[in-house]
Amino acid sequence: MAMKTYTSLLALCLVLGAFPLVAQTDYICSFSANVEMDSIQVKNTVSEESKMLYSPDNTITLQQNKQQGNEETCIVTIDNAGFLQQIGNNTVIVTAAKPALLNLTLYSTDGKEVTHYSENINIGQHAFKIEAKAGVYVLVATTQNQSSSLKISLSENSPMGIFPIATPLSVSQLKSLDDVITFDEGDEFEVTGYYKTQTDVQRFIITENKEVTFSFIEETPLSIKENGAIKAAFSVAKDKKIYFSQGNLQYQASTGTWRFAENQWNFVGKCKSTQYYPNQPQDTGNVFVDGVRCENENISPTYNGWIDLFGWGTSGWKSGAKAYQPYDTSTTKNDYYQGGATGNSANIDWGVHNPISNGGNEAGLWRLPTIKEWEYLLVSRPNYSEKRGAATVNGVKGLILLPDDWTLPEGLTFKSGMNNNDFKNCKYTAEEWTKMEENGAVFLPLAGYRRGISVIRNNGMYFSASYSEYGIEHVKFSETIIKIVASFSSPETAISVRLVKYVEE
Repeated sequence: MAMKTYTSLLALCLVLGAFPLVAQTDYICSFSANVEMDSIQVKNTVSEESKMLYSPDNTITLQQNKQQGNEETCIVTIDNAGFLQQIGNNTVIVTAAKPALLNLTLYSTDGKEVTHYSENINIGQHAFKIEAKAGVYVLVATTQNQSSSLKISLSENSPMGIFPIATPLSVSQLKSLDDVITFDEGDEFEVTGYYKTQTDVQRFIITENKEVTFSFIEETPLSIKENGAIKAAFSVAKDKKIYFSQGNLQYQASTGTWRFAENQWNFVGKCKSTQYYPNQPQDTGNVFVDGVRCENENISPTYNGWIDLFGWGTSGWKSGAKAYQPYDTSTTKNDYYQGGATGNSANIDWGVHNPISNGGNEAGLWRLPTIKEWEYLLVSRPNYSEKRGAATVNGVKGLILLPDDWTLPEGLTFKSGMNNNDFKNCKYTAEEWTKMEENGAVFLPLAGYRRGISVIRNNGMYFSASYSEYGIEHVKFSETIIKIVASFSSPETAISVRLVKYVEE
């Protein structure tokens, strides 16, 4: 990666009048790294004077403290500091060379506008107070001819706004505008660069202008999720690999929104009694809207909660079947599409027909795996038996699948095999599962199935795109018998959908 260096400087000389004056020997420290650093701290380890710089500002002046009589003091500042400068924690000044319309905009670090101020200003200096919740922000100042930005760190919560200050600035305030640290001969300086969770610390004694180069390297991302995909490859044929979506498919009827579950262990489940299975335990899910638990049994065309169990072919595509909407509850087999989700009928596949809001938000990016792909993944790929196992994740039972290239996170264990029917030998907290997921692990929760408006949660059933004379082919595993089988279901049985996408070599 190319080195990123900021060394542009502007000399600003201030005449201090009747005050005792000091002539300074100025040494300029500039900083570079192979990444754009978040911040740099320069500290005099003797006096403990410290200055924090925020990207992209990374030059600072070290002034040697020597008394040499009444002379002019020269202070070196970063480029553009003559237009927009910070004094104190939350105060800035703007220096206008001509009358202009000034716009001040405060942004959060993710680029969202927080507050804005606009004013016609005259030639000269104008002070403004920046107030907002405690945090780090970027302030952008613009006129017709000038623009500049700086990062501001606010330590106290205040009413939101940018407010002009009428009080004239004193010379002592002006001196604090500059990124300057004073030192005596022989003082040691500690320079610390920060990049995400990495730091690089260097110490030296200044005797000349100095460039400090930090040895950062790009980090592995904290998460391998990208546009809804867990970007770890799983073989579904000898020459074909896929990425799994980050969670089971969910739908909100009141807004017509499709999404992937926020966590792999999320499932909607049910809370009510079951018409078809009155003696089964009443398991509850872990998906909420405004603090209210969602229930598949509340399914309707206007339901504002999420559902995650779908009848066959209910992508919303008008296939000719009577029941084609995700909220359809018919228990009549012939009301649903009769056939597979391939070829001319591919649009009955939820991922082909619909944009997934947190999965790229475009139709056609996702699809169901075929039954042959499921079978290769589960019972044919190299070392398949070592890369699957029953487990409990954040209190939810289900099946773990490991990617082709797998490294077990330090401090964790994984027990493979399909005889672990009590789910006790493999348990993970949400924090532990995050580490597993960062290395590419996939979790399929036992989310149950639905007939009409009644839900039973004693197994995991996941659609494939394949269809035979016996029904839709799907993968099934249960709480009592953890045995993966290519089973068949009737179209009116609503089950889970886990979408995938091809790995493009």
